Amino acid sequence: MRIILKDNELVCQSPRRLAFTEREVNKQIEEWIKKDIILPSSSEYASPIVLVKKKDGTSRMCIDYRKLNQKFFKDKFPLPLIEDVLDTLQEAKVYSTLDLTKGFFHVDDDEDCRKFTSFIVPDGQFEFNKVSVGLSTSPGVFQRYVTSIFNDLTRKGILISYMDNLIVPTKDEKEDLQKLKIAFEVAQKDGLEIKFKKCQFLMQKVEFIGHIIENGTIKPSIAKTLAVRKFPEPTTAKQVQSFLGLTGYFRKYIKDHSKITKTLSDLTRKENPFVFGTQQKEAFEKLKKIISEGPFLSIYKYGRT
Repeated sequence: MRIILKDNELVCQSPRRLAFTEREVNKQIEEWIKKDIILPSSSEYASPIVLVKKKDGTSRMCIDYRKLNQKFFKDKFPLPLIEDVLDTLQEAKVYSTLDLTKGFFHVDDDEDCRKFTSFIVPDGQFEFNKVSVGLSTSPGVFQRYVTSIFNDLTRKGILISYMDNLIVPTKDEKEDLQKLKIAFEVAQKDGLEIKFKKCQFLMQKVEFIGHIIENGTIKPSIAKTLAVRKFPEPTTAKQVQSFLGLTGYFRKYIKDHSKITKTLSDLTRKENPFVFGTQQKEAFEKLKKIISEGPFLSIYKYGRT
């Protein structure tokens, strides 16, 4: 990955203090060193880490690149539009999904750009050999990489890729097995590892990029709708903005979405006072109700009126 910054001003932050119970980050660092993902660094750049709690109670180490990201010229390679990806599944009856292990770590960083990825912890400083999660340019770089590998299969209708998520849509199990074999051969040739415990094979109903797909219909995944159901009543404009960002994901499922959300959107404008009154509460609850009921949509079919 090539990194280009807008200026030469250094981003050098101090390490954040970790509680004794959070020192498990050392295990993650040791594992990355063994796998040649990172190496010790003496870079003049340094970003701190943050720990994110996982569902099982353990923590995942992430690098806080927010200050560095402000200086990036991003890779312009586009991510596929989710709506376009879903539309390509219109004729399928059987699906298999594949998940790539290591994700961004499949892609090498340019040697002279590694210094920018440097991160700092209480016990040392390190930089990435591979593309790091958290850099604003990483998604475009990784999508470019995945597309270059599977582009031929995509053109032939064998496989569709969205970042490290792949789906093989077919009309029956026999065709699915044939296409899976081709996909595995291409992945093996290019050294891609597949996380089989997260794959789904020969399914008539499958979850893919936040949607449940079955027999020509789509609906939001349970995880997505649960986040909406649990969202508390906003008390600030920022919380309203977060709620609108979350529910905006479901825009295509909600008739008159812009009309329903207008009274909430008005609250996010600086010139408007924050008053969460009756109209706002009604719009808030209406959005939650519509999304919680898990509406279905038919996948668009070309030529259908």
